[in-house]
Parts: sequence; structure tokens; C-alpha cells
Amino acid sequence: MESVAVNAARWVVGKALSPLSGGFVEAWAATTELGPNVDAIKMELLYAQGMLHNTRSRETSNPALQQLLLKLRGLAYDAEDVLDELDYFRIQDELDGTYEAAEEHAKGCLYGLVLNTRHTVRNIKKKACSCGDNGEASRHTNDGEALAGSSCIHKLFSNARERSQFLCCAYPCKASHIEHTMKTPKLKFDRVDLSTRMKHIVEQLKPVCAKVSTILNLELLESNRNIGLMSLNAALSRMPGQAPFLPSSVAMSRPVTTSEFIDPKFHGRMSEINKIIGITRGDYCGKDLTIIPIVGSGGIGKTTLTQHIYKEVQNHFDVKVWVCVSLNFNVYRLKEEIAKLMPELKDEKSGGPDDLIEQRLKSKRFLLVLDDMWNCGNEDEWRRLLAPLRKAQSTGNIILVTTRFLAVAEMVKTIYHSIQLEGLESEVFWELFQACVFGDEKSIGNHADLLVTGKKIAEKLKGSPLAAKTVGRLLRNHLDLEHWTSVLESREWELQTGENDIMPALKLSYDYLPFHLQHCFTYCALFPEDYRFESDEMIHLWIGLDILQSRNQNKKVEEIGLSYLNDLVNYGFFRKDMNKNGSPYYTMHDLLHELALKVSSYEYLAISSSSVRSVQIPPSVRHLSIVIDDTDVNHRVTFENVKKDFSTLHKRLDVEKLQSLMLFVLGCK
Repeated sequence: MESVAVNAARWVVGKALSPLSGGFVEAWAATTELGPNVDAIKMELLYAQGMLHNTRSRETSNPALQQLLLKLRGLAYDAEDVLDELDYFRIQDELDGTYEAAEEHAKGCLYGLVLNTRHTVRNIKKKACSCGDNGEASRHTNDGEALAGSSCIHKLFSNARERSQFLCCAYPCKASHIEHTMKTPKLKFDRVDLSTRMKHIVEQLKPVCAKVSTILNLELLESNRNIGLMSLNAALSRMPGQAPFLPSSVAMSRPVTTSEFIDPKFHGRMSEINKIIGITRGDYCGKDLTIIPIVGSGGIGKTTLTQHIYKEVQNHFDVKVWVCVSLNFNVYRLKEEIAKLMPELKDEKSGGPDDLIEQRLKSKRFLLVLDDMWNCGNEDEWRRLLAPLRKAQSTGNIILVTTRFLAVAEMVKTIYHSIQLEGLESEVFWELFQACVFGDEKSIGNHADLLVTGKKIAEKLKGSPLAAKTVGRLLRNHLDLEHWTSVLESREWELQTGENDIMPALKLSYDYLPFHLQHCFTYCALFPEDYRFESDEMIHLWIGLDILQSRNQNKKVEEIGLSYLNDLVNYGFFRKDMNKNGSPYYTMHDLLHELALKVSSYEYLAISSSSVRSVQIPPSVRHLSIVIDDTDVNHRVTFENVKKDFSTLHKRLDVEKLQSLMLFVLGCK
């Protein structure tokens, strides 16, 4: 397992060098008297690249080294920014037919974003929106830059109502047609500023690279010494005629492969299933409405259990609706979604959600699932949500509520006891774990030597089905004892904070992913929780970030992206489901979304409209998403407060360093 920090630094350094790959920037820079600066920055980046290349296949957990690598990463990003800027001016001269970058135009409020669009433009043609004052802004003073940033944020939210379709085009609706009338601002060429910045970057890179190189060389010496001792001990202990010692990492270990990974069959929970089905078909069949809460910690299997029941009893109900509530409990929006998911009537009258629900449920028995409910407002809001559902004029109606919180279950339940899920019993969990790793009994028999170690790993997973799937698939791809032992002995297990804490297990699975999959996964931290995306959307975002690379020149970049996506599904980080029309969509478990936020916090940040003031913004942030609740936009007083909060965002955020900005309006039509 290679260090994530080393891999990340290596990738950013390579990305920083990419503007120089064709020699065009260097040739152009020589005509502007910036040639020596470009040569100096290139030499330092090449040194860093070579140094990091020598660490391949080596694991390092030195905390001081990881801090230095973060510093190196940040400087490499700064180098990429300035080299991208030079490439921008080169292209601008080429387009304008000039010999020196244009002077008359200004910086613009999205300066940092414009600088880094070269990679996006090179790989993907897509519509983009830039905000500014007729495409021009002041670049003469720092105050002007701050005002430009403030103006940008202000314009973004001032037009949120009119442009809500555009802003939320990724979640979940799509704008049919957007007309772009604003011009992209041109940047002013400042030779002195560029030269100063490049010199400053080189001055900082030299000592950082030297320190990283020293630590890596010391670790290499220590590693070689340990390997030498191991080989010597093995040679001394080998009997005459025995085969020479080979480290087990050299052994051929082939993963169990299938054409498509299929989740193992449902394990355990039969008492809970029988109890809930008994309620739906028997004990409470004569009551108007029964609400059954299913309570348990994250990853314990609440949603999977409910999905199983949903399929088992579907023929018992006339109308079935599944809604994912998550963090955003909004009565009106939930009613809208419930109404939208109910079959329409031929002769129904138009009206609001309450009217439509009442008409579509008349004399029909229904099953409603409210999945992953974090809160239910106050009692009045909960009653308002139930009001149209109580008018169904039928008996035997059921609402299943899944939640992590006992307080939510206590408020909504109409039965005597909630259904509480704990970890699976040890024998049942061991069966599930083996199914996730081996798939079938024949494969288990072929790897009996792994079972003792596997049993010890399974005991650390707290009976969590989610942990069984993610860690099981990690082990599935490396069926050798050395790998399994390294997983068992990982220090990550020491970070468990409670009986139900499976985050260390998920983090361990992430640590053992190939770096290109780690990189793809971390970008998902920018999405809202429970976000549903299609393959094209995700792949195009990865293309835009220039993170899809392959040595196979015959493979299209879209094919590489789909391969990465399928790999993340097979490793258990994404879940693949089907829409009613048969097209696939993908989701991520909320604990895995939490993991993405955790491992990406150095560069990635997601801000919601309700937490702008309180959120801490690291200076290293390069990718930002803003999630706006449409109720904030529609409510005038709240909307004005949101605008005010965001208008101060530029004071805490280094806009010039941003490489991507994603905007989501939840609940837009």
C-alpha cells in the first residue's frame, strides 16, 4: 500500500508540468523575457517528480513527511496556476495575432477559475457560466480584486431565483436551454508579477524538496536494512535443498473474478423481517395508518432490510412510494415528492400536493418508506406531512421510517416498540463476510489458509454489513496472507471510538484502493448527501479535472472513466441501481460520503447555505461546492440573510486558487 500523500503529491507535480509538455509555453516565455523563470520552475518540478517516482511501491506513515508532502503539493498547485496563466497568455496572443499578451482587459471575478480551465477545455466541451460586470473588472489594486470577488458572489445569489434551473442542473433537474450573453473576462499581462511569483515558488520549492528527499532516503536505508535482515534470517533457517526464500508479496495472488459483481444474498434479520411483515399483513391490518420506525447506527443495514421487506410485501399494497429524506426534512418538498411518485389518475383534478395525494390514495392501501430520516421537524410539521395521507379512506396503510436516532423513532411511531437493529450475530456475519470475499463455497475451500486471519478481521467489523462489503471486497482482490495480515495489523483499527464505529474499517478500505480510484472517490465529497448521479455526469466531471489517464492509447477516455466507475462499484464505494426506464444511476452510502469529506478536507470543501458563517475554510481549498436549499431562495427574509452570508465568503476564501466550483439548489423544479 503506497502512501496516499506521496501519490497525491506525485500526481499534482505531474499535472503542474503538463503545460510544459509540448514546449510551446517555454518557447513563448523566452520571447517575453520569462524563459529563465520557466526553466527554473521546471527544474524544481522535475526534481520533485523524480524524487517521488523513486518512492513507488513503498509505504510510509511518517507524520512529518506527510506534512512536508502537503506543503509540496500546495506549491505544485501554485506552479500549475502560474504555468497555466502563461499558457493562457500564449493562446491569447495566438488568437489575437499579437506578440505580447493584451494589456487592456482586466482580471475579472473568476480569475482563479479562468486560469485553470485549460485542462477542462482541452478534454471536454461543455457550457460554462462566468459572472462579472459585462466581462470586465478592475485588476489595479488588491481592493479591486476583493470587490470583484464580492461582486461575483453577490451576482450569483441575486440571480438565484431566475437562474435556479441552471444552478441546480446537476441536482436533480436539467436546464433545457441556457443562453449565454456575458463575455469571458480577459486577463492583464503583467511580466513583473509573473516573474516575482515564479521566483517565489522556486525559492519555496527548493528547501521543501530537499527536506522530503532527505527523509525519503533515510526511510529507504532503514527499509533496505530490514529486508536484508529478513532475507538473511530466512536463508539461515532454510534446510538444505529447500527453494530460496521469496517475500510473499511476490507470490501470484489472483482475485476471484466474475463478469459483474453481484451483492451477496440477504443474511440474517429473519426475526425482524417476520415481525414487520406480520404487522403489515396481520396485527395492524384493520388500522387506518401504522408507522413503524427502524432504528440503528449507520451501515447496520436499515435500508437493505427495508428494501427486502418492500419487495416481499409489494403485492399487498395498491400504492408503494419510497422517499429518501436524509438531512433535509421539508414538509412541502416531501409532499411534492410523494405526490410525484404516485401513479396519476386519468380524471384527476389539478391542485397542490395535498390534493393530489388525497385523490391518488382514495380507497387504496399504501406503503410509504421514509428512508434515512435525521429529523422530523416538530410535532406540528410531522402532523402536516401525515394530514393528506390520513385521508386515504382505506385500512392497513403502513409507513416505514428508517433512522439513526431513537428520538425520531419515538416521535413518529404508532406501534408499541420500534424495530431496533444491532450488529449481525457472529455466525451470520461470518457467513456474510465470506460471501463478500469469496463468493461461493468452492472458493472458500481453495483459500482455507486465509480463514483464521479473515475471522480476526471480521471480528473488528462490529457486525456491520456495510463494513463487511467494503473490507470484504478489499480482501477479495488480494487473496494472499501477507496482504490480509497487513490489514489485520493496521493502526487504523486503533482509531475506533465506540462499539458501533466502523469508520476505521471504511478508511482502511479507502487506503488500499489504487490511487486513481482514491482520487475519483474523493471528488464525490463535493456532492450533497444521497446524491443520485448517472455515469456520463460523473465521467465528464472526472474528465474535466484531468484525472482519467491510461497507458492504453487505444482506449477512449470515456471508456476509462466507465471502468473506474465500475471498479468503485465493485469495491463497494458506490451502489448501482436502475431507474424505471432501465437506465443505471449511482449513489453513495452516507457513511462513505462522510469518509469522502474526511479524506478530501485538504483540497475539497462543501458549504451549505445554513452553515456559511460557521464553516472553517482551509487556505488549501481548490475545489468548492455550494449547496443551497430552495426554501432559502423562496423565503425572502432567509434569502437576504443567505446573500449577506455569502457576500462575505470571498474574505475567507482564496478565490484565485479555485479549480472547480459546483452549485446545487436542492429541491428545484
